[in-house]
Amino acid sequence: MLRTYKLAALSMALGAGVLFSSCSKELDVTPESAVSPDQINESNVGFFLNGLYRAATPERDNYLINDIRGGNYTWTPLSGNNSAYGRLITGNGVDDGLSYSSSLWKNTYRTIYSANNVIQACDKLGAQGSVKVVKAEASYLRAYLYYQLVTAFGGVPLIVENTTENLPRNTADQVWEQIIKDLDFAIAEAKPLKEATNKRVSKEAATALKARVLLARGNKAEAAQLAQSVIQSSGLGLVADYGSIFRNTASSREVLFAFSNLKTETNLRLSSLFWPYGTAWAGSYFVQPSTEVLESLYTPEDVRGMVNIDTIYNADKTYNVIVSKYWDVQPVIVSRLSEMYLISAEGLPLEQGLVYLNALRKVRGVEEYELADFASPEAYLEAVLEERRRELYSEGFLFFDLVRTGKAIDLPNIQNTNQYVLPLPGDQINLSNGVLTQNQGY
Repeated sequence: MLRTYKLAALSMALGAGVLFSSCSKELDVTPESAVSPDQINESNVGFFLNGLYRAATPERDNYLINDIRGGNYTWTPLSGNNSAYGRLITGNGVDDGLSYSSSLWKNTYRTIYSANNVIQACDKLGAQGSVKVVKAEASYLRAYLYYQLVTAFGGVPLIVENTTENLPRNTADQVWEQIIKDLDFAIAEAKPLKEATNKRVSKEAATALKARVLLARGNKAEAAQLAQSVIQSSGLGLVADYGSIFRNTASSREVLFAFSNLKTETNLRLSSLFWPYGTAWAGSYFVQPSTEVLESLYTPEDVRGMVNIDTIYNADKTYNVIVSKYWDVQPVIVSRLSEMYLISAEGLPLEQGLVYLNALRKVRGVEEYELADFASPEAYLEAVLEERRRELYSEGFLFFDLVRTGKAIDLPNIQNTNQYVLPLPGDQINLSNGVLTQNQGY
């Protein structure tokens, strides 16, 4: 069967057709395997939406790239400092041949094409009733995909209608604007969380992602307002059992939205990056907690440290320190309530924000702060960012948190602000016949 990897921004040999597949990592482009919007109708549109959810589930390394780049991990003897992981951790040898860039670019644009097909089909069907809900969920997923691209690369080609033309990069501002537009539609038309459950996109899930986007754009006050609205309307609450959020995600009272990631379908094992091969959750053990994490991130009473970090002892009396947050195949969390507490803590004036910060710290078993603990707004921001690192460890936040607050320049793997974004894949620039331009510094 004919397959292609040709995937410059629009140099994709797939016309208007996209295959929804739960198992293939490649894109079938033969006519018998392609699906156009004209083939989607009201009776089968839900089937194609389900395929879009599976396709949009992030790849393991792409989900964790902000932890890898941000200093949460170091390499292991199995991976070494010259591996793709080591290159991101050290900053050495990051160029347009980086596998991370290629994987993120290709997989994300493939899925954006799928999202566009579903959205276009919904528009042709009239986008009323249940069809409008499908469009809302697909719009959220497209926004989430573009969020991944713009935070990794900056401005990228903005494709909301599928085409075979090579398109230049849009500005980052234009991409952010489209993300907000898609999220606003999802907020207006998706089902509420109580009906959708955390396995599907809901109004609250879309509002939570918009709060994250506004925080990234520096609109902290509005981000905090949205975060507070999610806290109030979701019916959820912080739970004392931090581990249950990840062990029993589907029933957790903290999770707003997570990709289902079923063994029979997506079958993504985040644990495989961290656990040694001979353990219950056998993996590659390619990265491990950094020295900074082990020495200073968690206090002994912090329940998050007990869940996120563990020591595995081997039969020969050696041991491995591992990231133990993930076990086997489990849902991939996009948004949960504690992030809304942290956005509120960061976006509100100090005295109000501290209420949310302390509410989270209390339930995690650590001492609450006093106003007198902060000599300046900058000191308070540092405390909030450190709390985000503890709470959202290995959930794909750290590096971009440092970028959006101007602190990534202090990382040992970042020499200048050009390196805040990754290089575009060199093969995509070549396939675009020069229409795509490379990020500065690469």
